[in-house]
Amino acid sequence: MKNRPRSRTGKPVRSVDLFAGCGGLSLGVTESCRRLGLNHSIELASDWDEKAISVFSTNLRPNSTHIGDIKSLFDGEIGQEKLTTREKETKAKFPNAIKPDILSGGPPCQGHSDLNNHTRRGDPRNSLYLRMVRATEILSPNCLIIENVPTVIHSKEKVVQIATEHLKNLGYFVESKILWANKFGVPQKRKRHFLVASKIRKPEFGNIDELGTNKDMTLRWAIEDLEDSYDPETVFDSSATPSTENQNRMNWLIENEQWNLPNRLRPPCHQQGHNYPAVYGRMYWDQPCSTITRGFGSTGQGRFMHPAAYPGRTLTPHEAARVQTFPDWFNFKVQLRGSVSKMIGNAVPPFLSMHVSLVAITSIKHHNDED
Repeated sequence: MKNRPRSRTGKPVRSVDLFAGCGGLSLGVTESCRRLGLNHSIELASDWDEKAISVFSTNLRPNSTHIGDIKSLFDGEIGQEKLTTREKETKAKFPNAIKPDILSGGPPCQGHSDLNNHTRRGDPRNSLYLRMVRATEILSPNCLIIENVPTVIHSKEKVVQIATEHLKNLGYFVESKILWANKFGVPQKRKRHFLVASKIRKPEFGNIDELGTNKDMTLRWAIEDLEDSYDPETVFDSSATPSTENQNRMNWLIENEQWNLPNRLRPPCHQQGHNYPAVYGRMYWDQPCSTITRGFGSTGQGRFMHPAAYPGRTLTPHEAARVQTFPDWFNFKVQLRGSVSKMIGNAVPPFLSMHVSLVAITSIKHHNDED
């Protein structure tokens, strides 16, 4: 999609996005509203990353933004009846954020990830999941969406279980589900856990199961038309510069029509007994790729080598954004490669967010119609 869709008229679906990043979750909400013939107003977007919020603002035009730690907005314990001084200040500063239709957020997931071998599922960042619950107590949304990695359900802090029980005690209907992004139009095998809670009625994940497809969108479908757009003079349409050794590895794969690097050409630490055989691998054209992470510019961090380009190279930010299903009109305001790579890799794919947002909006839509 090259042109930004026009906004609808009429009473909008109002949302607040915490841990907002560059806006993947909110972009999905906007698109689901558009497809339902509804308008969408983002009342507040918050994240600690100033560059990400700048990109969010450029593209999604929230009414208010906040840059900083989530605890500077919501620092009370869940279940605490008395609001803290900061929480009172939050309500006073952002009155339009009170009682939104949707509160959404994707708290940092590194502590829950299997890739985090040092502090697996016992990371202090895991408790940020429960900040979404405290924000729910303060803002009282009609519906809540929390996104995270699938292994969040196994966190030592039992954050999903605590959140579910507490939200039910607050009067919400709560449902959660692990979804494969490639079943919903995203050309990558990205698996994510979603919790949806609604004040109005039970969220029906079965509705999006019916919209899912057994036909995967492929890497070719997503990026083949960008091959001629490669431009070494720009960050967005060029790849990261590899070491000489990694360049030789990529060239070897193309020259020998191979997809996986043999052990003898891998670094010593990856030659025997390594757990990630896709690392240093070449991507496949005609299937969804593996999860796009912030490390998509390095073959040492995953199967991120372009399937056809020669000399061999990794994906460009433009190609990675396509795989994440960001439309071409979305402006990442690219300056530093590291910043844009982090934004793209950490984002919720908008296509996946769109389908989950349909679950949320459907659970409250009849309530909005009555209003």
